[in-house]
Amino acid sequence: MSKRFCVSCGKQDTVLIGALCVDCYIKNKQIVEVPKKITGKYCKICGAQFIKGKWIRVPKQSSLDVIEDIINRELSNNIRLDENIEEFSFNIKSIWKDRGGHYFSTVEIKGKLKGKSFVKDIILNLDIEKSICDSCFRKKARYYEAIVQLRGKDKAGVDDKKRAFFESFFSEEVVDNLSDVIEGKEGIDYYFISKSVARKLVAFISSMVDVEVNESYQSERIKNGKREAKLVISIRI
Repeated sequence: MSKRFCVSCGKQDTVLIGALCVDCYIKNKQIVEVPKKITGKYCKICGAQFIKGKWIRVPKQSSLDVIEDIINRELSNNIRLDENIEEFSFNIKSIWKDRGGHYFSTVEIKGKLKGKSFVKDIILNLDIEKSICDSCFRKKARYYEAIVQLRGKDKAGVDDKKRAFFESFFSEEVVDNLSDVIEGKEGIDYYFISKSVARKLVAFISSMVDVEVNESYQSERIKNGKREAKLVISIRI
């Protein structure tokens, strides 16, 4: 009776996958298939990442940390594993660029296939675009949809204490939404990219303390058949 053997190394009486022993299978087969190119885009000002057609804000990171995030996400979503792999993990060893300035990444992959451990290094081609997200673009252009005018209830106006109290209600969303802050004789004007964020801030403060609030509009115009205007909210503390 003929014995089964590995057609590559000739080893007999061993576990075979097709016509190969496990060692030769790992050596000769493409057991891990990775994308030919890892693509991504992030904002060079705030670090927001462009994911599935939307800008997603993340905690501020260095450029290398952002690129690592993109590699981890894209590799996890697009890697293909041999059906015989039982355990698998990967680790980014380095990010580097060639003389032409093109970026690459060396990634170590580890795992087990039919009980046999394997370790391999793979080189990823990176196509990471630095851009400017919509929010940062609007800030640079001083774009705004609403102004919150901080005013005092008395002739004393707005002092440092009132300003600090007002700004203590600012969330991260509020800070990110500000496109400008202008100080004047009567008080301070806060320019917001979004009307809803401005309204939410004022509503929150009004629910906590006794303030006077008045809404009005300015710079009214017709655009694409719709009436548009800048929202102005005066809040007196």
